Amino acid sequence: MCVDYEKITHWVEPVENAEWIEEVVGAPIVNVDANFIVPIEQRDKDFAFPRLTQMRERIEAAEENGSHVTTSVSEMYAKRNERPFRRPDYEEEWKLLKTTWSLQRRGREQLIGDRLKAASEIYYASDPLNSVQDWLWRFMLFFSQTAFERPFRNAFALIQPLFQGEEFKRFREHYNTMSAQRAERYFELLKSYFESYDQFTQVHFHVVGGIEIPDGNMASSVNFPAVKMFYGNAFEALSSSVDILAYFGNMIAGRPFDQLQTLTLKEYLRLDKPSRFGPLAGIPEFDALCFERDNQLRNASHHGGTRLNAETQMISFQSGKGGQGQTQQIGFAKYLARCDRIFMQMIVLFRLEIMMCQVAAGLTRPI
Repeated sequence: MCVDYEKITHWVEPVENAEWIEEVVGAPIVNVDANFIVPIEQRDKDFAFPRLTQMRERIEAAEENGSHVTTSVSEMYAKRNERPFRRPDYEEEWKLLKTTWSLQRRGREQLIGDRLKAASEIYYASDPLNSVQDWLWRFMLFFSQTAFERPFRNAFALIQPLFQGEEFKRFREHYNTMSAQRAERYFELLKSYFESYDQFTQVHFHVVGGIEIPDGNMASSVNFPAVKMFYGNAFEALSSSVDILAYFGNMIAGRPFDQLQTLTLKEYLRLDKPSRFGPLAGIPEFDALCFERDNQLRNASHHGGTRLNAETQMISFQSGKGGQGQTQQIGFAKYLARCDRIFMQMIVLFRLEIMMCQVAAGLTRPI
């Protein structure tokens, strides 16, 4: 679709893998929209435009979360190629960011400057990037709007007063020994997510808008093998990363960072992955960062115990220990949304660590 912002008009042109033809009566109709799900009753139907309803829902969600950007047509036109006004081509930006981040991780600092300059011209011309950390921060900021901003701000407001305490100095020494491992975990999960972004993008803007996927909605594109194990792997990454929230919780309670209410640090780290969320339950700001954590779905996904009915787009898996319990079902679109949600919780945690390293002195950034 082409838009003339001066004359306020639009028109459609075939650009790639498409051409104008005469209408063929009775020809099959196929939904191919990559960024929207389709209610089952509108699937492959003519004159069905579910994206219009969903776009209105997203605008309402942005207004509710206080992140609806209003501006003049002239300003939007002038900055139409910059975030947040440009189209949401996050997959293309990630490819550039991934390469630059990888260079920094390998110590190739001399190659980074030109890449930051080039990326600035494409995405941030009015406010050029100054570092890989700056780029990561902006990318995740825009990508996680709108529903995940408030939980981030609430959690950071809770931990920021800790930065000046004596116990934080002990925590800083411990954090610096594990920041490289945490960086690796974030990097690998982001890579995995964007390898299947063509699947997740169908529900991503619902998830970051805080909009539930209604029953009976189907995805236009289904590549189940690509995302089959994602939920389980993301659960593993999240449960391995929430220890930092437990440390903050200990300091908030006036204890040493490595002393939980009834457990030592070694005992906590020996807990099974689902139990590591337990110490966060009493701190709403932290619990809100990991509310998506279904251990039954994690077990099935992580161990390849899910099956998809291609016709109905329903995923089946066995609950219970060892997958010996009752059969449960979840729609493919809802599964994608839950994958996206648990991933976004990792993004919020990553942002929390980057901001902590920016504000508090002496910390090694997890990048």
